[in-house]
Amino acid sequence: MRRSRYLMAAVALAVAVAVPVVTVEPNALRAAEVAPEHDLRVAVVGDSLSAGRSGFLGNGLDDESWMTYAQGDGIEYAGGWARAGATPDAMAAAVRPVGDVDVLVILAGTNAVRVGKSLDEERSAYERIVETVGARKVIVADLPPYRWRPDAAATYRTALQQFVTDEGWTWADPWTFARSGSQWADGVSTDGTHPAGAAEYRQLGEAFRSIILAVGTSTA
Repeated sequence: MRRSRYLMAAVALAVAVAVPVVTVEPNALRAAEVAPEHDLRVAVVGDSLSAGRSGFLGNGLDDESWMTYAQGDGIEYAGGWARAGATPDAMAAAVRPVGDVDVLVILAGTNAVRVGKSLDEERSAYERIVETVGARKVIVADLPPYRWRPDAAATYRTALQQFVTDEGWTWADPWTFARSGSQWADGVSTDGTHPAGAAEYRQLGEAFRSIILAVGTSTA
């Protein structure tokens, strides 16, 4: 049953002077309930982690699309672009403007790690995605655990977080339910790259929902 109230995530704020950066970790919900003044229009850009069962977000949301579980009651899915295997550079080349977007969510970088690219090589791609979509607020999500190149993934995500901070965007971690240290928690992933199925994508979507409501209703 869809929640009838709006629950903000427990938010860890890391705000540098004159830089509106918020680190959001939805590891708990707090009692504060904030309804947005209007439905937040949310665009998504990413790879297979956002693309759904078909591997392409353009085919529509399904039970393995995290946005399926994030939308509704204050969040409206506005569009975007996600395809299995896409690097940030491929996303930047393919994404098109999305009208009147309150929040852009970018979940990207695992495929850059897979093909051996560094954040320095992909930095401009994130900038181009943000510029093209034109959202009022930008969330860049942390990478999930990556079994196949864990050290490279750790290096990339550290550099990405610093880059996001420097840009004044929001860095968010929706994967706290999925991690055990630097690895996947037992049962959450079967292939070491993706959530195992619809139940795990539901958890991811609920985490993103909390993040989006917290960021979208913030006055920072």
